[in-house]
Amino acid sequence: MEPYNQNTILENGEGQVVGRYAEQEFANWLMANRMVFLYSGPDKGSIDFWVNDWTIDVKCKQRNVKAEPEHDAHVNWYQREFPVHMYVFCSYWKQAERLQWMGWIGKKEFWDQARRVEAGQLDGTFQEKKDSGKLKYSELRPMSELIKGLETVI
Repeated sequence: MEPYNQNTILENGEGQVVGRYAEQEFANWLMANRMVFLYSGPDKGSIDFWVNDWTIDVKCKQRNVKAEPEHDAHVNWYQREFPVHMYVFCSYWKQAERLQWMGWIGKKEFWDQARRVEAGQLDGTFQEKKDSGKLKYSELRPMSELIKGLETVI
């Protein structure tokens, strides 16, 4: 599979497949919660969804283990300037074929709290591929609070 764009990290295209699956499941979640939205993920831009006046970027990380609260939400450093209002994070547990919603956070709040890691740096046994910001899943807002947040127009 060809890389999705110049920022693709996983060479075999798995990241794009998992990311697109997460976006599809987020759309299903929005519909189940009776939210009207516009989806633009396939446009290769920085915004995946518009809900009311909110712009959302869905972030999904493929894992070989079940995601836990002490695992990290991860956004590449170059994305700090992208015109989104919030991030929604999930993990895809590959062996169980299971998507786990981990929470959400406003973009400004994420970058105010995130720790910076640099490409090549080891974080435990994981070697960072890009300069990024990281925040523990336990520091995110729960998905149960997202609908109320989206109903509040900026």
